[in-house]
Formats: sequence, structure tokens, C-alpha cells
Amino acid sequence: MHRSSYRLQAYQDPKLAKELRSGEVSVSELCNRCKERASKLNSLNALVTTTFEQAEKHALESNQRIQSGNARHILDGIPFAVKDNFSTKGIRTTCASKILQNYIPAYTATVVEKLEECGAILMAKQIWMNLQWGDSGCTDSIFGPTRNPWLYPYKEREVTVQRSDTQEVQDTDWFISGGSSGGSAVAVATGMVLGALGSDTGGSTRMPASICGVVGLKPTYGLSSRHGLIPLVNSVDVPGVLSKTVDDAAVILGAMCGADPLDSTTVSLPDQSFQLPDEIDIKGLKVGIPQEYHSPRLEEEVLQSWSKAADLFENAGAKVIPVSLPHTQYSLACYSVLCAVEVASNMARYDGIEFGHRSQDHSSTEALYAASRHEGFNQVVRGRIFAGNFFLLRRSVLQICFNLMTT
Repeated sequence: MHRSSYRLQAYQDPKLAKELRSGEVSVSELCNRCKERASKLNSLNALVTTTFEQAEKHALESNQRIQSGNARHILDGIPFAVKDNFSTKGIRTTCASKILQNYIPAYTATVVEKLEECGAILMAKQIWMNLQWGDSGCTDSIFGPTRNPWLYPYKEREVTVQRSDTQEVQDTDWFISGGSSGGSAVAVATGMVLGALGSDTGGSTRMPASICGVVGLKPTYGLSSRHGLIPLVNSVDVPGVLSKTVDDAAVILGAMCGADPLDSTTVSLPDQSFQLPDEIDIKGLKVGIPQEYHSPRLEEEVLQSWSKAADLFENAGAKVIPVSLPHTQYSLACYSVLCAVEVASNMARYDGIEFGHRSQDHSSTEALYAASRHEGFNQVVRGRIFAGNFFLLRRSVLQICFNLMTT
């Protein structure tokens, strides 16, 4: 199976790589193109905070390294962006929520540091769902909804985005980008950046990638550090990768993965390059298709895509076989309970006293605490915090999940 036709022009396209290394195109010029693209497509509302001035400085440094033949990595000089729940030292990290609207971290997330150490250039922080926990369309951010670039008529007219959680956005002529990493997916799809980090708990990288037509990867838990990733559900959260092709996703993953002493859940691997060969031999590979996933309500278009992918594997020599995951019917219920419980636990830190939004009600500590949380969290997040606390107070979470699976 030859993959040359699927290569992305971001990192491994011979023309761009040659132009960067020869100086025909400078890193500064590449970053400026991305900046212009972001400005032109501002109405899509994909970016929260831009770091263009910092990027310009780093672009000059990267260009000097490349011209002197001392490029750090294949990512050296490549513009990227990160979802706004990755901590970035000195750069506002809002989580698209009022509770952290003005939060500026004192350190940078490990995966972001690793990409920057490779020479990749941070261009922006991207909009996502309010605290990653709301609707699945990336529409409930305090900065307004992020619009799908393929279905929104941004070329024909300009739209003023009302960046407030108290005002309704009047414009309705747009489609969702998917959540929660919608801003990251839109930025990659439109060329605002050439790669981006999202985060994935239950599809938060993969779903917007699918909706926006880019590659979305949720790496194996423990492969990349979660240090500096503001948590939603610690036991499931994973830094995700968004790119135009699988080749690029492999390059980014190889740069960001590995053991981290600041995250005890990470693992060390002997080979972290993840560079894919031009020829992939999958003869004898077994690919399982869960029988339970063929739901009676599955849309015909989805089934056709699924069947086409299975045919491609079989034609390449793989063995496609049916498998059974008998507890599939309970998975969503168990996931919902566990997520609500961990969300309630993680959100307890936002009390208006240590950091984050603080209410003006100082009549008592309890009043300050309650008012800050009520003002800082939207209705969806508050509801799920209540649900999580209910489960925690009601009985053992494991017992709840066991009961769901045995009744």
C-alpha cells in the first residue's frame, strides 16, 4: 500500500520542505501567511488569544537555525496552535469559561513545551466548548460559537462575533464545527496553522476533526503527558493531535510523546519517532469490527463509509473479522456517570478564592464561594457538577456502574 498521494504539504511535502530549507520561503513568511489567513477568516471565530508578536520573534530564530543547517526537528519553523485548556506561561488560558476568563498560568504544559523545543511556533490559543463540558458543537464558549469553515459563507459577508456569555449571537447562518476542540479543527482546516493540539475525553478531538475534514488522533492514554492540561476527567483525558494527514499526526505525536516526571501516568517507549514508511504491509493484520456498533439507527452514509474502509483493508491483505463487545449498551451510561463524578471533583478547585473568577458578594466565605461558582459556570456545567455530586453522595460510583451493567 503506497501512501505518497496522501502526504500533507505541511511537513513532508517536498516542495515546502525544500523551499524552507533553501530559503526560498522563510519561516517568517510562512507565519505571516498563517496570520493573514487567520485575520481573513476571523468571522469563523476559531481563536481566543493570538501570540503573533512572540511568533514573529521565534520565526526569526527558527529561520536562522534552518539557514545555518541546524534545524532542531522537522517541525522547526512550523506554525501551530493549541486548544485553550493547555497551560501556557504568561499567556491567557481561559478554558472558554468565565471562571478562568483572565487566568494566566505560571508554567507551560509539557506537550506544548516539547513542540516548542522542536522549533514549532505557537501562533494562537483556540476556542473550545465551555470547560470542555457542554454541547457537542463548540457553541457555548463565552467567546461565541466556532463556525464550520466548509459550510459557513464567510467569503460573502462579514459577521460581527458577539464575544459574551450574556448576549445571544443573532447570526444563525452557520453550521457547527464540532466539539470540544472545534477551534483547533477549524484552524487546521483553513490553514491558520499547520497543526494543532486538542484534547480528547470522549471524542473531543476526533469529532470536530471529522466534521471539519481533518485528521484527529486520540493517542493511547499515558503516551503523552497531561501535565498542564487543565483536567476535565483525569482518567480519560488525553492530549489530541489535529492535522491535515496521518503523516503529520505521526510527526506531531512523535515530538510530544514520552515519559514525563511531572505526570506519573506517562510511559516510556524505546522508539518515539512514529515516522510512517512509504510502503505499509498489512498482510495478515486482523481488523475487528464490533457487531454491536452496527446499530439499527446507523445512517446509510456512515455504513457505506465503514464498509468502504473495511474493503480497503481486505484488498490490502488484512483480515477483517466480526468481534463482540457485549457491554457496549452500557458504555454510554457508565461513561456519563464517571465523567460527571470526576468533573464535580475537578471543578471543586474553582472557588473564587484561590484563583479564577471572584464574585463581588463578600458577605461571607460561603456566599463568595457560591456566587463565584454560579457566575463562573454556565448552566450546563453547573448541572453536570450537581449530577456528579449526587452520584458521589448517593453511593459508590463503581456500584452504580455495576448496577447499570447487571440490570
